[in-house]
Amino acid sequence: MFEKNLQDLVKGIRAHRRDTGDFISQAIQEIKQELKSVDPFVKAEAVRKLTYLQMLGYDISWAAFSVIEVMTSPRFNHKRIGYLAANQTFTEETEVILLATNHLKKEFASSDQYDIGLAINCLANIATPDLSRDLLGDASSLLSHAKPYVRKKALLVMYKVFMKYPQGLRLCFDRIREKLDDQDNGVVSCAVNIICELADKNPRNYLSLAPRFFKLLTTTSNNWMLIKVVKLLGSLVPEEPRLARKLLEPLATIIQNTQAKSLLYECVHTVTLALPFTKKDDGTESRAVPIVVKLCTDHLKQFIMDPDQNLKYLGLVGFVNLMASHPKSVLENREIVLGCLTDNDVTIRCRALELLAGMVTKRTLEGLVSKLLWHVQTSEGSYREDLLLKIMSMCSKDKYSFLTDFQWYSSVLVELCHLDYGSKLSTASIALANQLIDVTLRVEAVRPYLTNQMRLFLVDRFN
Repeated sequence: MFEKNLQDLVKGIRAHRRDTGDFISQAIQEIKQELKSVDPFVKAEAVRKLTYLQMLGYDISWAAFSVIEVMTSPRFNHKRIGYLAANQTFTEETEVILLATNHLKKEFASSDQYDIGLAINCLANIATPDLSRDLLGDASSLLSHAKPYVRKKALLVMYKVFMKYPQGLRLCFDRIREKLDDQDNGVVSCAVNIICELADKNPRNYLSLAPRFFKLLTTTSNNWMLIKVVKLLGSLVPEEPRLARKLLEPLATIIQNTQAKSLLYECVHTVTLALPFTKKDDGTESRAVPIVVKLCTDHLKQFIMDPDQNLKYLGLVGFVNLMASHPKSVLENREIVLGCLTDNDVTIRCRALELLAGMVTKRTLEGLVSKLLWHVQTSEGSYREDLLLKIMSMCSKDKYSFLTDFQWYSSVLVELCHLDYGSKLSTASIALANQLIDVTLRVEAVRPYLTNQMRLFLVDRFN
């Protein structure tokens, strides 16, 4: 009666669809009896069933001590069941979690690498500030384990330990840095991963590692590791601008040779972020800059023309970054960006609109606005509102510094007045009213025209 396995439980739940709650309540009572058994097989199966019920939303925190018992079982299969239950159910509020400290210490000292691996996985999932502090030394000692499997897991768990116990970072970072020179590529990759995650919060602290990461950039062929390395080096550029010029050549080489789209984009993205820092002390550019800019522009153009929506979006983001340092290269692709305004994906349309707003010059303003006005007629919803706001923002940018013909802009504002803005007072309609008032007060030459047009508009609207 008390020895149903997990399959029996699942079949029973499916067979009692009308009274599932009653059936599960009865099953839990049976499981409570099974947990009192001295048979480790029965107890492990009971914890296994509880883990399944927890996945269905039932609280099993009352069985935490039994989970600890199964975790400490000498049999690997039973131990694995206990670890899985702990990973899913233990929280910082679990009172018995401190009982796992001594057990995990023993597991870390095991001669079986898979026992150690289970314990490391468990620590990563149930780590608390106290548990992380108490196990920091034991976990860091595994960084020099003979097996690469253990070293990799030990490296990765250190990140979770540092998140719970930040003081441990200073104590163990030197040992993590040493793993960048490990003989196993998998271990090096894990070290790169954890350092990149840590550097995301404060890149300046990891500036001393730039030479090592630059060496990895030029020697490794692991694409996923290269992506992390490129990201980290890119985040260090604002902290050490001289690094920007040094990165151009190796990144250009990867861009030309790699077939991996993810790595290709990451390199292009990093180059576009580094370009503003490539000027020398005398104000001149490096000779490699024009070649690299053209290389990036060509690849970003290919991204935008790709049918894959994700690549198209990334291409537009890349152009936005490139605009900050080399706007002329982006302006040459204005027609391609304009074509994105008809894309079915609204996120791509919005990104293209943002990019076009940055392309405005005195010479291109009227042409861009005319094309955007055409899109206003065929768009709707929030995107239409964005279009209207962007038109007015482009024309009034820097106190109308790009506007050469106020008569033309006045006619644009009048045209926008006759659009249907619905019954609600929208952001665009308020901005339009403010623009009409501002232009009328600022420019005496168009004042009679705008005043008369607004009079006719009000007469027509309220008659």
